[in-house]
Amino acid sequence: MFNATRVLGVAYRGISLEALGMEAGVGYSSTVDIAGNNIEKKFPVVVEGRVQGTKPHQSNKDKSDKKDVVTVGYYTAKGTRILTIHAHEDGTWVEFLSRAGKALLASLQGKEGSSKSK
Repeated sequence: MFNATRVLGVAYRGISLEALGMEAGVGYSSTVDIAGNNIEKKFPVVVEGRVQGTKPHQSNKDKSDKKDVVTVGYYTAKGTRILTIHAHEDGTWVEFLSRAGKALLASLQGKEGSSKSK
């Protein structure tokens, strides 16, 4: 049986990581790149990231987050959003799972047995 291995990682549509780095700063593009690699390992069905603007801003979703953020959505090949992140310039990010992402995480955890995640 043949299993193809994905080599390219998450593809960014619309705004590239290079454009994000030039307009928002290298810290943001680096965070998005690292987060994308992490997310791809956690959710292998994620194939696409969509950067939702290059101007860092305060989060409307998480009022406790005092750092400026850049928002990126992560999607399957069929266009289902699995999660959105708020990327910070300092290399950290916050993940917000969609309903589909929560269901996927629950099914993945069910396969792993007793492992738990927040």
